[in-house]
Amino acid sequence: MPLSGRARYNLLRQKILKDPMLKVEPWQILNYRDLSTNELFSRLAALGAEISIENFETIAMERESPEELSEVLSAHKSLERDKIYLIVFELWRRLLVDRATISIFSDELDYQIEIYENDSQKNEELFQTLFFELADILDCNVDRGQKPKTVFNNFKSYLGKDLAGFIYHFIDDQIDRGNKTFASEILSNFSEYLSDNLWFDFLRIKLLRGVPTDYATGMMARFLEKLKEKPNFDIYFELLRYLFQTGDTDLFISTYRELLKKIKTEEHFMEMLDIIFEFYNLNDLEKEENLIKELINERKDIPSRKKVSSEDKKNLDQLLI
Repeated sequence: MPLSGRARYNLLRQKILKDPMLKVEPWQILNYRDLSTNELFSRLAALGAEISIENFETIAMERESPEELSEVLSAHKSLERDKIYLIVFELWRRLLVDRATISIFSDELDYQIEIYENDSQKNEELFQTLFFELADILDCNVDRGQKPKTVFNNFKSYLGKDLAGFIYHFIDDQIDRGNKTFASEILSNFSEYLSDNLWFDFLRIKLLRGVPTDYATGMMARFLEKLKEKPNFDIYFELLRYLFQTGDTDLFISTYRELLKKIKTEEHFMEMLDIIFEFYNLNDLEKEENLIKELINERKDIPSRKKVSSEDKKNLDQLLI
């Protein structure tokens, strides 16, 4: 689904951070939040859309969104339409705080996710509010008769960030910090929108850590069956790390052997070696740890896509016995 409005530019700004050689126009990646209100109006005037603060607010009252208002102001200026839109969007966000639209809310969510991902001081209280508002937006659309997954996918088109991925990592952070009640609330609020997602099933497993009940055991069994049916190497690797950290060695070994059967490339084989190294390190098995370290060094120049031999997998399996 194509991205809507401001989300395209948020995504473009993310891309330029990863690839500074990407060819873009300065106005496309400019942080308009850093510009003063006077500067924003001056830029509008330079683009042929001269308007005062008073007129802006008056005209905006007759429009539903910054997208609609920008169409009005750029009606005869097709070459400048996108430039005008980005300025109008920022002015709406700044001057009409009581008229937040889906695109305005989504832009704020994009902005706060960016801060969260790059700042060691996590503003968890802010996200408690943002997640509450997001759940309310999604629920309202479901109440109108739309399917949860359709609603979620439609909303994602307003974001430059990976929303499902961020929700997962945020909940995972809360679990790691011991905030299980908060983590459970968020997971519950978005469960119907993220059903059939194994990553979120994995979070439910983590929330039951240290709870030796039949329910927890049954949930793990069902999760492993789903994972066998739809193998996901990244989830398998995370699960293995979780299992040896929780001390469930028997389940770790059985899961490890199940995954080893599925591994085909050197990339995944090396990832498995790293996990076994971590396992030995955590259990203070120095001799075995050194053996794995030597094996990793021996294979470091092998192309990541090269097929792994059954003999290599057999030898690794025997190292764990």
